[in-house]
Amino acid sequence: MKQSINNIYIPITLFIIAFCSKLLFIESRDICLDEPFTIFHAQFPIADILSLPSQNEPNPPLFMLLLHSWIKLFGISPFSVRILPLLFNSFTVVFIYFIGKKFFNLWTGILASSIFLVSTYHFYFGLETRTYSLLSMATAASLYYFLSLINFPKRKYIITLILTNILLIYSHYFGWFIVFVQFISCFLYLKNKTIIKFMFYVFLITGVLFLPMLSIVLKQFLHSSQGTWVQIPSRSDFYTQFYYFFNGKYILIIFVCILIFTFSYLIYYKLFNAINKQLIIVLSWWIIPYSIMFMLSFKIPMFINRYILFNTIGLYLFVAIIIYLLPKKLSYVVGTIFILLFYKELQINSKDFYYREVKNLVDNVKRENTPNSVILIYPHWADLGFMYYYDRTVFQNYENYESLLVKKNIYNVWNSNEAAEKLKILHNKRILYVQDGQLEDYSLFNLLDSTKTLKYSAFYPQCFQFSVFKPRI
Repeated sequence: MKQSINNIYIPITLFIIAFCSKLLFIESRDICLDEPFTIFHAQFPIADILSLPSQNEPNPPLFMLLLHSWIKLFGISPFSVRILPLLFNSFTVVFIYFIGKKFFNLWTGILASSIFLVSTYHFYFGLETRTYSLLSMATAASLYYFLSLINFPKRKYIITLILTNILLIYSHYFGWFIVFVQFISCFLYLKNKTIIKFMFYVFLITGVLFLPMLSIVLKQFLHSSQGTWVQIPSRSDFYTQFYYFFNGKYILIIFVCILIFTFSYLIYYKLFNAINKQLIIVLSWWIIPYSIMFMLSFKIPMFINRYILFNTIGLYLFVAIIIYLLPKKLSYVVGTIFILLFYKELQINSKDFYYREVKNLVDNVKRENTPNSVILIYPHWADLGFMYYYDRTVFQNYENYESLLVKKNIYNVWNSNEAAEKLKILHNKRILYVQDGQLEDYSLFNLLDSTKTLKYSAFYPQCFQFSVFKPRI
C-alpha cells in the first residue's frame, strides 16, 4: 500500500495540482511576445516548419512540429495552444518527484516538486506557447535517466537517455549544455568501465542524430556572434537572477544561510558520506550550464530568464537535498516553511512581469476604425500579435496573410523610410498607428506628427503605443 502511495498516488496528485492550478489562469493573460510567431508558423506545412531554422529561426523545430499537430486537432484558441506547454510543465513535476524519491528520499522528491509548483517563473513559462516548458521537462527527464543509467547500468537506460537527449537538443540548442554536464559527470565514474562504455554509446548516437542540424547551429552561432536583441548582462545579473528563481531576494538569503548551516553541521558531525556523487551531479546540472551561459553572454548574449530557466530543475532538487541533510525533524520544519515562503511570494500574472494588453489595444483600434482609416503597424513583426486578436481568420490564412492585410487596409512596415513611401499614397487617409511599446525608435511617430494632426494617443503597458492621426486640412 505504501509503495502504491509513493509510486502512483503522490505523482498523480502532483500532476493534477500542477495542471489544474495553472489551468485556472490559462486565458488570464493575452497571447503576446513570441507566442503569435510560434502559433502562426506552426500552421505551416511540416516541410516549411523544418526549413525555418535555416531561415534564422533561433530554435530547433521540435516544439513547433508538436504544436502543428496539436492545432490540427484543437485549433489555435489561447486555451488550446497553452494546454500543450501546460502538459509538459505538469510532467516535469512528476520527473522531479521521482528523481528525489528514487535517488535520494521521499521528502526530497516532495520538497523539490513542491518548490517547482510554486515557482513564479515556471507558473508563467508553463503557460507560454513556446518551447521552454518542453526544455525544462527534457532537462528533468535527462537527469532522471542519467542517474538511472549510472546506478543501474542497463541497456534500456541507454535508449531512454538517448531519447531524452534528443528531446533536449531538438527542443532548444541550449540542451547541449546538459549533454555537456553528462560528459563532465562521467569523470566521477572513470573506474566503472560499463558506465563509461554505455555513456560513450549515448554521446555517439546523440551526436549522430543531431548531424542534420549541425550546419544550421554553426550558422546561428556566427549570426549571433554579430549581435542580437539580447543585451550583455551586468556582472550583478549572475546573482540577481537567483532572486527570481527563489521568488524573492530574502528567500535566496534564507537558503544561503541554510546551506552554510547544513555544511557546518555535516562537517562538525563528520557526516562526509552525505556529500556523494549524486549530490555533485545534481549541483552540476544547474551550476555548470548557468555559469557557462553567463560567461558566454559577454561575447554572445544569452543570459535571459527564459533561456536559463531549465537550470532551475537541478537547482530546486539541490535545495531540497540540502534541506533534507539537516537533522530529521528540523528538515521537515524548514522544508515546510520554505515551501510556504515560495507560495507567499508566488506572483501570478503580475503587471511587473511580462504584462501585456493586446486585446484592449485591438478593441480600441476597432472602435477608432472608419472607412477612411488605415492601420499602420511598426515594426513589421508586431503585426502577428495584433492580428491574432484583430481578425483570427486572417491570422489562420497563412498562405494569403500579407495580401489579406492590404485588403483590410493594414500595413506592417520595417522602418520610417518604408512608411514615408506608403504615406505618399495614403496622404488623405486617417492613420491608426500601432507601435510596439518597448521600441525606443520614435522616428515614424515623429514623421506622422509632422505630416498629420494627432487626434488621440494611448499607451498599453509594456505592449503598444496607439495613436490616431487625421489628415491636415
